Amino acid sequence: MNKQLIQLYDYNVWANERVMDHLDTLPGEVFLREVDLGFKSIAEVISHVVSADNIWFNRIKEEQDSIPAKKVFTDLKEARQEMDELQSQIRDYVSSLSDTEKKVSYTMASGRQMENSIAEILQQVVNHGTYHRGNITTMLRSFGYQGVMTDYIAFLMK
Repeated sequence: MNKQLIQLYDYNVWANERVMDHLDTLPGEVFLREVDLGFKSIAEVISHVVSADNIWFNRIKEEQDSIPAKKVFTDLKEARQEMDELQSQIRDYVSSLSDTEKKVSYTMASGRQMENSIAEILQQVVNHGTYHRGNITTMLRSFGYQGVMTDYIAFLMK
């Protein structure tokens, strides 16, 4: 197994946990508060990330036909539980692989046929999570709250 790839995924999990821990310190209504910043709420951003991670995980496992329905989270606890379970499954699965350069084929929502290595897909998952943690920080700032440090270098310094 590629140690660097697992470390990168561990960073993604760590950063998501930092955001969830931070959200847990804020008033509960912040999670569902509506905003007009690309997504209508933090809950919707997290739902999007979990749904996308689920899709990518199914592609890695070559189970593309079993695309799960998008989750609608009504509270942070529910979202965190779903995210934690999925991240644990992904990490366990990827840790068990002997070849992360294995190519998997899948069909994009647009119908386009694609083929990428498992390592490339995991890089996509991490980059996607980073992007949307930035969305959450922007939303928090618009509500008058600070974000939380989730830079990769901070993960390495922990």
